[in-house]
Amino acid sequence: MSAYKDYLFLLRPTELVARQIKFFKEKALEMIGPYPSFKSSAHISLIEYPRQKPFMMQPAIDTMAQKIEGFPSIQIQINGFNFFEHSEDKLTIFAAIQPTYQSDKWFDNLYKQSLLKKKSTPHITIARNIPVDSFYKLWPYFRYSNYKERFDITALTILERETLDPFKKWQIHREIPFRKEVQKNVVEEPLEDY
Repeated sequence: MSAYKDYLFLLRPTELVARQIKFFKEKALEMIGPYPSFKSSAHISLIEYPRQKPFMMQPAIDTMAQKIEGFPSIQIQINGFNFFEHSEDKLTIFAAIQPTYQSDKWFDNLYKQSLLKKKSTPHITIARNIPVDSFYKLWPYFRYSNYKERFDITALTILERETLDPFKKWQIHREIPFRKEVQKNVVEEPLEDY
C-alpha cells in the first residue's frame, strides 16, 4: 500500500449520456487517431488532489460528506460543444454544460459546502489537450453537431489511485448521494432531436 494517494472529485452523467459521449470520443478517434483522453469515461471533473496522505484525507472527506449529503440532485443540460485553449498549440474540445441561474447557484453551493476550492467551467471532455492540427480536423464536425441532452446529477464521486505507481488506475473511493428530489434547471429554449 502506498503512503500517498491521488484523489479526483467528479460528477458522473447518466448511462445514456455516457454512451453518447463515448460515441463522440470514438468519432474523434476515427478522425485523428489516439489522443490523451480517448479512453476516459464521461464525467464532469471538479478538482484533483494529488499526492495526499489517506489518513489526513479521509477525515476531510467524511466531514465534507456530512455537509453535502442533504444537497439536492440537479438536472443539467448539455448544449453542443465548445473548446478551451491551453496554449498556442494545445486545445480541448468538450460537451458544453448550459449555464443557467439554477446550475450556477448549485455549483457555487457545492463548492462552498465541500473541499472543492478551485472553481472550473463545468464540462464533459471529448478530446483533451490535442495539437492545433488535430483540433482543426475535429472542430468542424463538433461545431455543427446539434447535441443536446438533459440529465440528472445524483451523486458526487470520489476516485483514488496510488500516487507512486504510474500503472494504477482510478478506483471509486466513495460516492456521496445527493437528495433524490431533482432541482430542475430552467432552460430558455426547448430541446430538439439531434
